[in-house]
Amino acid sequence: MTFKTWRTGVHLQQDKALAVSLTKEKSGWRLRRWWRIPLTPGVIQDGVIVNLAQLENSLSSWSQMLPRHHRIFLAFPAGRTLQKQFPGPATQLRESEQATWMISALARELEMPPEKLCFDYTQDTFSRACHVTAAQHNDVSALLTLAETLRLRLAAITPDASALANLLPFAVAPAQCIAWQDETHWLWAMRHQWGRQRITETQSVTDLAARLALRPDDIVHFTREGPDPFSCVALSQPPLPPCGADFTVALALAMGERNA
Repeated sequence: MTFKTWRTGVHLQQDKALAVSLTKEKSGWRLRRWWRIPLTPGVIQDGVIVNLAQLENSLSSWSQMLPRHHRIFLAFPAGRTLQKQFPGPATQLRESEQATWMISALARELEMPPEKLCFDYTQDTFSRACHVTAAQHNDVSALLTLAETLRLRLAAITPDASALANLLPFAVAPAQCIAWQDETHWLWAMRHQWGRQRITETQSVTDLAARLALRPDDIVHFTREGPDPFSCVALSQPPLPPCGADFTVALALAMGERNA
């Protein structure tokens, strides 16, 4: 018997953790389970894990429900990341040399020791510019410790806004941007860009479109009023969550490309 690997996206928020498990089938994605797990107030503040032991305790029962064959895709708060663009090195470097060069350039830019940074990057093949996403090592380390303690099979840690791009293949033209919001911020993603915007500065989809030099029709905005992100799942059985839009980031994470 062949066991399908459950790909589980986990979105940690201020007051709850939202998780969605999918498997990849020939006909598309199959929904296996979803969870809404309440968190003790103050455990996470502004995207920072304040009480790791309490968070581990809150997620312990959930982690034991996962099958042996699983992969976890954890959200990292976009607000705790920094995006920078650097011109590529003057000479062609091997991948390991390029990574060393990149972290050195980033550390100089931020005036921080390289060992305090975690980063990932992509390179534009035409301009040779490097697009870098960086985070503080302490923030990433807390998530790694959480996964290790709960014995989660961690596949990736991804900025929450960036993950939304995984839903773009399901968007109907002319849409080219996915957007989602919580009580305080917008998260958005296009094919090669993503970001976070305060609601106090951007109060509507029209405002967000103007900031991104798009038309409102170019943006798919998942809200409690619709559309429902679970429409991207080909195979599912009720009951679905009553507020499907709450799970947008978790669902997008589970659809990530790694270990497909």
